[in-house]
Amino acid sequence: MKIQVLGIGKVREPFYKDGIEEYRKRVERYLGIRILETSKEKTGSEGDLEAAYSRIRKEHIRAPMPVACDRKGENLSSEELACFLERGMMEGTGLVSFLVGGPYGLASSALEDSKMVLSFSPMTLPHQMARLLLLEQVYRALTIIHGEPYHK
Repeated sequence: MKIQVLGIGKVREPFYKDGIEEYRKRVERYLGIRILETSKEKTGSEGDLEAAYSRIRKEHIRAPMPVACDRKGENLSSEELACFLERGMMEGTGLVSFLVGGPYGLASSALEDSKMVLSFSPMTLPHQMARLLLLEQVYRALTIIHGEPYHK
């Protein structure tokens, strides 16, 4: 199985870039991983959100398990995320695609196209931080699956 992280907007802050790269490398020890960014939307209008999503929509919906990250989504524990990923591995899911919106969130069609909507918190997080948190949690889930001591 492979993991794909699709982000609307570029990660610009060096400390986020460094953290994302660190966890990308850690995840890569277990699974193939691909990170793709697209330009962000200019405003929070639904039309602009749709235009931003349309640039990566094909990549997202081609995955057997497209997951959108949104504060209004489902809250999973680290163990539950591990079960979700392990189930995907056991069922032969070739690709899990995680979609993280930009500063204005995600288009409604992005949420509709996804089989799961995942929340990190009901709080609004910077999109760059959300990507870093996602990769850390995917790494944590993989260590849980493999019975390694990272997760406490």
